[in-house]
Amino acid sequence: MKKIAILLAAVLTASAGYAQQTEETTPNRILVTNTAGNYTGYVIDYLSDISFARVDGEVLANIEIDEVNLTEMTLSITRTPECFSYKLAVLPQVTANRLTDDVSAIRYINSLPSGQVPVLYEDYDKGTLSGIELNPESDYTIFTIGIDRYGVEAGVARASFSTPAPEIEGNPHVDIKVTETTRYSFTVLFQPNEDVQNYWILSGEKGTMQAQYEMFAPMLGFSNFNDMIRMWGVACEDEYEFTWSQMAPNTEYEVFVAMTDVRGSFAPYEVYEVTTDALGGSGDAYVDIEIGNYELTEWEDGMGPALTVSYTPNNQSSCYRMAIYSASYYNENSEECNQELCSDPWMPTSNWFQYEAVTYDYRVEPANEIVIIAAAKNGDGVWGEVNVVNYTTPDSLDGYEPASVQKAIKARGNVKNAVSLSKGVIPQIKTVANKMQLRQK
Repeated sequence: MKKIAILLAAVLTASAGYAQQTEETTPNRILVTNTAGNYTGYVIDYLSDISFARVDGEVLANIEIDEVNLTEMTLSITRTPECFSYKLAVLPQVTANRLTDDVSAIRYINSLPSGQVPVLYEDYDKGTLSGIELNPESDYTIFTIGIDRYGVEAGVARASFSTPAPEIEGNPHVDIKVTETTRYSFTVLFQPNEDVQNYWILSGEKGTMQAQYEMFAPMLGFSNFNDMIRMWGVACEDEYEFTWSQMAPNTEYEVFVAMTDVRGSFAPYEVYEVTTDALGGSGDAYVDIEIGNYELTEWEDGMGPALTVSYTPNNQSSCYRMAIYSASYYNENSEECNQELCSDPWMPTSNWFQYEAVTYDYRVEPANEIVIIAAAKNGDGVWGEVNVVNYTTPDSLDGYEPASVQKAIKARGNVKNAVSLSKGVIPQIKTVANKMQLRQK
């Protein structure tokens, strides 16, 4: 190992002399940044030297998996010559898929409790790894982090495997019968056969379950769909009828049923489809915008101005969106604003669309030029024309002292983004019904 104490002095000398830096501006920290953008910092006054070393060859603990059950596995681990020791961790496959490079894998595994990540110093030939609890019929990845003779975590090896499916007693199955659908709800009757001990029901928009699983599994520790259905679903026994409400019109949904046999082992989950009643037609969808009163009203932080705006979709509309901007911002970014308006959410999101006529109060200061926009989709999913309404609030309101600067438009009923959790429904991101943007004039 080559010690280069002179380098530190050179760095300090260069820093001190550059642009005649003062004591207040001369760097007093060294930051070492990795490829993921994370850094480790050091106080320069606490360092005596900076050392560099070289290790030739890979630093890996390579893995070969021989046999797997739910409480232990047989595997062989062979270290490369430069691998002094290694850490070992077993993670659900959906979590492992997010660790796309060595740096992210090392960072994530090091964030786990130390008891879950043993440090080992030996090779193993068909050794037995015990002390694990795996779910049946699930995908996992085992990781090793190779550590060199300097204690540097330098190489990641991984091997994927699947646990065996449980032996299911009988033929568990749940019959499903859709007993009622409306534009905003559907009711389903579930009838388990005698081979079902317990079951759970969960619904979400068709095609969204996989994305939800990949998003939440790393956070919540899911290793298979049954885990997710059980956590988010409604627990049921015997015959049971359930109504899903606050759903979207003309939308295909999937109803997932996870079930256990009489011994409590999970059987393969089942999926059924149901569609809410249609709304809208095949013609041009359009949203009327009507400006109402501008007056003082009570807000959360006291009295303030309120501009009333009503939105009314025509009979061809299946859903619509609205937004409000400062005129200066919209005029410079109209295409971007219209594209964002006429868009679908990236994941199930409550309040993204409106379906019926609504009225909102917006807190807009006097003498502000604003633009209100709205657009609707017809029953075939085709967006109609964007309705654009320009409006300037009155110069004053009796009894109100205007704020010096309006930084944002508030809407009555505004909620911050959050995850909406309701039993039996895939979690949704909560958001306000309107995109509100007001920039300083």
